[in-house]
Amino acid sequence: MKRTAVAAVAVGLALAAVTPASATGPTGEIVYSTSGGGQALALTFDDGPSPVWTPQVLDLLREQKVRATFCLLGGEVVKYPELVRRIVAEGHKVCDHSLYHEDLGAKTPEAVRAELTATNAAIRQAAGDPTLPIPYFRAPFGSWGGTPAIAAEYGMSALAWTVDPRDWDGSPAAVIVERLRSQLYPTAVLLSHDGGGDRGPTLAAYRQLIPEWKAAGWRFDFPAVTGGPYPVRCTAPTWARNGTYTAGARVSHDGRVYQANWWTRSERPSGAPWVWSDLGVC
Repeated sequence: MKRTAVAAVAVGLALAAVTPASATGPTGEIVYSTSGGGQALALTFDDGPSPVWTPQVLDLLREQKVRATFCLLGGEVVKYPELVRRIVAEGHKVCDHSLYHEDLGAKTPEAVRAELTATNAAIRQAAGDPTLPIPYFRAPFGSWGGTPAIAAEYGMSALAWTVDPRDWDGSPAAVIVERLRSQLYPTAVLLSHDGGGDRGPTLAAYRQLIPEWKAAGWRFDFPAVTGGPYPVRCTAPTWARNGTYTAGARVSHDGRVYQANWWTRSERPSGAPWVWSDLGVC
């Protein structure tokens, strides 16, 4: 099935008009932590569902009694709806990860809305539930641009990550294990993949680490969600060209609020959508 056909089918499955989030609903802020505090981790899996790897990941999670968040591609959802149904039936959360993993950060708001509408509709159709909650949106490549505020219109919190074992670079399981161990900290959101390539090393790494983490007292949680009034007020400090900012830091710049996606210095918020997320006018 051609991409355009898949997109058209998904858009046609949209079941309700999108309305702005309520005052207590999701905001355009970006999530970088687990829902609860303490010695907690949030497992997230991107780019599925995959007919080869997603069932094996689900088998492991069920065996270990762990729930995770699956960031789904609409194009794959249409191909493998039975896997979406299994993800939902086994108590995992789902996340909109776009239709085809294209960079949404540089697209117009209208194009982003069309993409999110199509992907959400495809996920709900595959799950057989027109009211299925889709609490998160994750931008492909972490290129947020203005997408967090648009995702909030759909009731979704923008979901980032804080631990990246780079399981997409072809490294063996032993390397992925050491990367995860070295980056781990309480309330971390772990990025990993169940689609988009050979995920055997990822699966092997988690087969080793999940029992190890449980024995060490770690618990598994879902990512946090955002809430509160939106747009945010201009209470953030003014961006400084020579300032150094870490992930989650907010600044005011040209009448808007921006949030850093990762460590940055000297990159102007209005000109670097891959680094700064636009939280809106303030």
